[in-house]
Amino acid sequence: MAPRTAKGDVSVGKVWRWAAYGAVLVIAAAGCSDDGSNEPEQAVLSPSQVCDSTLKPSARTALARIGGTERYTELPGVQENGDPHRFSVSLAAKRLHSEFLQRSKCAVYRADGKNDFPLLDISFAPSSTVPGKDTEAGSKEVLYPLGEFASVNSKPGSTYATLFFACATKEPDGNSAHVKASLYVPEDQARPDSTPKDRMTVLNDVARALAEQLGCADEAALPAQVPEPAKG
Repeated sequence: MAPRTAKGDVSVGKVWRWAAYGAVLVIAAAGCSDDGSNEPEQAVLSPSQVCDSTLKPSARTALARIGGTERYTELPGVQENGDPHRFSVSLAAKRLHSEFLQRSKCAVYRADGKNDFPLLDISFAPSSTVPGKDTEAGSKEVLYPLGEFASVNSKPGSTYATLFFACATKEPDGNSAHVKASLYVPEDQARPDSTPKDRMTVLNDVARALAEQLGCADEAALPAQVPEPAKG
């Protein structure tokens, strides 16, 4: 089953390519470190510090299984509009209805090894539509009883997790009833023993933090612990 996109959303392929191109541009522009190398100076973060310190213990463990390390980085510097590249929940809420490239997203890299592409990329978008509750899982898709709709879809070369939750927000031209949270993991970046639940656990924690920031935690229906996949 192909990943679903709500009206106005950007396809996962474009999301990944923009994230990759942006990372390369930032790394190229970051300059040299004190030792004269071309590597940018980036703070090394623990699992508890990434994505604006939104990950709870279970999600930190899940991230370690996905990445195989306890050392991570996020992009340094600022965007063209002056916003920091590093994710923050408050900025994600503020920029939710901005153009795609101006939204705050959490791109997490391993601190050790090649960093041309992120280990995982989490983004948010307003959504006026949600897949139906009676939607059946595809051949490589796992559904979870979270929010309005939640799935982890394993495609060749990647894993794409999607989580829709109820959260009324104001758009420039009206209102939006839901938020779509997306997580993308290139297959060659993740450890083979990591699971779909690991992906959803990380995404759920960051989404819960955004729901609280937006004032819709009660209606979002995002529990502290990700339940087992839906049957069927």
